[in-house]
Amino acid sequence: MFRVVTAQQDVLKALIVRGVVFIEEQGVAYDGEIDDFESEAVHILGELEGEPVAAGRLRFMEDWAKLERIAVRPRWRGRNHGRQAVHFMLEEARRRGYRRFKLHAQAHLTDFYREFGFVTEGDIFDECGIDHYLMTMRDL
Repeated sequence: MFRVVTAQQDVLKALIVRGVVFIEEQGVAYDGEIDDFESEAVHILGELEGEPVAAGRLRFMEDWAKLERIAVRPRWRGRNHGRQAVHFMLEEARRRGYRRFKLHAQAHLTDFYREFGFVTEGDIFDECGIDHYLMTMRDL
């Protein structure tokens, strides 16, 4: 279901998923969602029967892999696609040699990310009008 995308058409599908969730549903401004890191990021896409249902992106910074923009379209939520996306992204980062991971978790999703071993660091902060926490994880 999930794969790293390389074709421009599949990058567009990932951006559409993110647009539906972050821009339309959560009210994030376009320039807060689509940024200067799109071309350097590794885009992840989840599809079911050709329909884009979930997306995310990975960025690599020194010895950290950062999971970003994890989104599942509303109609496909509650079917473990979010968990599958995070698992896929962590495995892809590990495949590339990374053992330290971070993300900016929306405050209401911190328990979700704790399931994977992420821990909250620091205080709550605003990102694009939404409360977030920095969360990190290190493989042993």
